[in-house]
Amino acid sequence: MNKSTKVVIYARVSSKEQEKEGYSIPAQLELLRNYAHKNNMQIIKEYEDVETAKCAGRTNFTQMVKFLKASRDCHTILVEKTDRLYRNLPDYVTIDSLPLALHFVKEGSIISPDSHSSEKFMHGIKVLMARQYIQNLGEEVTKGLTQKAKEGYVTGKPPYGYKKLDKKVSIIDEEKSPFVVRAFELYSQGTLSLAKLACQLYEEGFVYKETQPKVYKSQLEKILKCHFYYGMIKFKDCLYNGVHEPLISKETFDLAQLAFRKDNKPKHIVSKNFLFTGMVKCAKCGCNLSGEIKKGKYIYYSCTGGKGECEQQHIYIKEEIIENQILEALSNITITKEQGEWIKAVLKESLKDEHDFTIQQINSLRGRQDKLRDRIDNLYIDKLDGKISEEYWLAKHNQWSNELNIVQENVKTYENANISFMEDCEKILKICNEIKSLYIIGDNSEKRELLNYVLQNLTLEGEKLCYTYKKPFDIFAKGLNRNKKLPRLDSNQQPTG
Repeated sequence: MNKSTKVVIYARVSSKEQEKEGYSIPAQLELLRNYAHKNNMQIIKEYEDVETAKCAGRTNFTQMVKFLKASRDCHTILVEKTDRLYRNLPDYVTIDSLPLALHFVKEGSIISPDSHSSEKFMHGIKVLMARQYIQNLGEEVTKGLTQKAKEGYVTGKPPYGYKKLDKKVSIIDEEKSPFVVRAFELYSQGTLSLAKLACQLYEEGFVYKETQPKVYKSQLEKILKCHFYYGMIKFKDCLYNGVHEPLISKETFDLAQLAFRKDNKPKHIVSKNFLFTGMVKCAKCGCNLSGEIKKGKYIYYSCTGGKGECEQQHIYIKEEIIENQILEALSNITITKEQGEWIKAVLKESLKDEHDFTIQQINSLRGRQDKLRDRIDNLYIDKLDGKISEEYWLAKHNQWSNELNIVQENVKTYENANISFMEDCEKILKICNEIKSLYIIGDNSEKRELLNYVLQNLTLEGEKLCYTYKKPFDIFAKGLNRNKKLPRLDSNQQPTG
């Protein structure tokens, strides 16, 4: 009898709501257990997470990785499909660094250290697509929050001294607001440090909160730099007029900001106007490189020497020398016609997966939407029949109406994210084939964004630039083995046109 392969299985849903729908953990576990039984596999451990995979560091995912690193004879994970295991690159990198075999049961694929480079290549593309969908979803959420800020409402919890009247409107907290007003009055005079201000407020009888009567310096600084108190909403570095009642005047706020210049010691600020400042580090000491202009037009870089004297501190490298090596790195990222056909096939598969995911999320939200509408309608009938008081009706009506608004906004978010994902997928091939050209025509900000997306660990030793490609661009850069043909696409994956 053949010795059975020892495996762990992993199941995940991103929320309690999703757990109740088609992505339920019991359904995933049943699929994986049946697969293990059919393939003579011994399940050593089972891991479950009800957490989003868009961020690294899920609870049981982390425990699974820890177990696999320590195990001598278990090096296999069974999982339903790619996006159940990870939708972010850090987790992908973590798993990829281990000598593991990954069985994506629903996708019918196995990725291991011995897999053909083409299979690893396509797996990387799937991860990139899953990550792209999550980014689009995040962008749609940001759009909604931006609109909320433009309308004059705080996007999260109101700052100290205010409280929420409902899901949108913030009102002054009569108990806490005197603390804020007095803090601004004292600090705007420009005679007190934050530490002394904290002491004076405490001596005057102002209590920050019951569990911490005396405020910390960091808490004071956050209050004194908050634009909300003079009537503005700050979101993503933009200011919008708020609809809430201000606690202080703009003049008082400006005086407080001037006081910070006296209170705080000047900090060393590295200029970000130069392309590679803050992006490339010194290979000798690890400090950032700083740029400067010589002869009025030539840009040179040198080590800042932030950790003390460095042998490269007085060596100046022309920007053109670094940029030529960057262009060479980008030139290595190429996609052949055959690879392009494979990518198109995976894009189609990813589009279907994300479409199915979106439909399930929207259906779940719409179910919740219908329930809330029924509750609100029945509540009104109960009020008319005299079964409930006016006060109870008003409280519940406001609560459920606010929940309904949030659900409706989430439905729009998922619909828009799916559209954006489809549009972005159409651009993937074009971008990969034109990555060098995009860099050349971009401004410094666009170049930095592109490089941060593709490269990492940039260091300079003398005139030599060292770097590594981020996943999955390392596969693009290495290219597939030209001596081996790509495995044939099956009939369901054959690209059209």
